[in-house]
Amino acid sequence: MLPQERLAQQIEFLLVCDQLKSVQRTTLLHDGTRAENSAEHSWHLALMALTLGEYAPAGTDLNKVLRLLLVHDLIEIEAGDLHFDATAAALAQKAADEEAAAHTLFGRLPQAQGEYFYALWQEFEAQATLEARFAKAIDALQPMLLTWGEGGLGCTDRFPELTLERVLRLKEPRLNEFPALWAVAQATLNRACAAGILNKQPT
Repeated sequence: MLPQERLAQQIEFLLVCDQLKSVQRTTLLHDGTRAENSAEHSWHLALMALTLGEYAPAGTDLNKVLRLLLVHDLIEIEAGDLHFDATAAALAQKAADEEAAAHTLFGRLPQAQGEYFYALWQEFEAQATLEARFAKAIDALQPMLLTWGEGGLGCTDRFPELTLERVLRLKEPRLNEFPALWAVAQATLNRACAAGILNKQPT
C-alpha cells in the first residue's frame, strides 16, 4: 500500500469515528441537562484512568488501559448503546451486533492497524487481562458517579427498578477486584439513598 493510500484510510476512519459524538447513552450528564454521548463517555473514562491509575494493582499497564478505553465503545457508531440493566436476550443481540460492527469499522483501517484495534476491542470484551478488568471497572463506576455522585439527580423517575440492592449486585462483579473503586461505588450509592435519589426497595 502506498503511504498516501494508508493515510487516506486512516483519515476516513477518523472521520467516521466522529459519529461517536452522536451516539446518545442512557446516562445523563451529572447536571441532568441532557444525555451523555459515547464520545464524551470515552473521554471521561480515559481521564478517570489517568487520574485514578494509582488504585490499579501493581504491574497494571495504564497506557494499555487508556488504549482499551478509547477503543472499546467505537463500535457503538453502528451498534448503538444499551442500558447496563438490559435483558439477557437484548445483551446477546447487542454482542452479535457489536461483533459485526467491529469488523466493519476496524476494517476501514490498513489491515495490520485494523487488526490491532480489533484486538484491543476483543481484549476489553473478553476481560481476561488485568488491564481490561480495570478499564471495565472504570466503565462501571463512571455512570454511577454521574447519576448518584455528590450533586447528582438520580434516575428513579426513568429506572425505578434500579434500587440500591440491584445496582450493587449488577456492579459488584466489575468493581470488587479493585477495593478503592468498589468502596467509592458503595459510598456513592449509600449517600444517594440518604439524599433520597436512590431507593433501597422497589417502589
